[in-house]
Amino acid sequence: MRVPEQRALLGVDVVGSARNEGYHLDTVRVAVEEMVRDALATAGLGRGDVLEWESTGDGALLTLPSRRLGAVLDAVHHLEALAEEHNRRRRPDIRLRLAVEVGPVGPHPGYYAPKISLNRMLNAPAFKDLVARCSGMNTALIVSATALRDAFGGDYTTHVRRTDFSPLEVRDKEFAETTWVRVPGFDTRTATAVAPPDEPEPEYQGRVVNVVNGAFHGVQANVVNGGIHLGAPPPR
Repeated sequence: MRVPEQRALLGVDVVGSARNEGYHLDTVRVAVEEMVRDALATAGLGRGDVLEWESTGDGALLTLPSRRLGAVLDAVHHLEALAEEHNRRRRPDIRLRLAVEVGPVGPHPGYYAPKISLNRMLNAPAFKDLVARCSGMNTALIVSATALRDAFGGDYTTHVRRTDFSPLEVRDKEFAETTWVRVPGFDTRTATAVAPPDEPEPEYQGRVVNVVNGAFHGVQANVVNGGIHLGAPPPR
């Protein structure tokens, strides 16, 4: 069997879609589809460039030629502007989690490793947590290290820059990688900074000494390691 052709993948997911009222669901779906098509067209990607468009209910998974990876990232830039415009004028708000991956994908619909990786990135708890902390964002993008390297290995983008991205360690099921994130309007370098681990409680070793003056009928203690002496302190 031959290795499938390399493809660029774009995943689109609506943040908090389950919170929308039922009568909004189809409206949001149509609006997102229109925004994605407009963003692709603005980036110079036509319908013929979309090799596959899979609906995911409240989003989509698009397969495109890998040579158009730079244009795919520029389309995400245009999606930010379209989502911002929508959120200024219409309700409900539409905020998008986006993911970009590259890899071998066959010509027929099905499960391929790059599609699985893209879904892992899109749904990774660390990425969702980042989105939650960037209150008011319109779009948040996560890309694999491979996609980042390929996209910025040359002058392939017009609007998106390598410096727009910050690293983010993500883990979802068996997927664990260093990815790269971009949230327009937010300092992702600060937002993705990992807080230092909590300092462990100091371990006290040695004896516990109780000094008693006057009558005493017991010892109150939690955990004692070593000897307990009642009366004067023991000689050192």
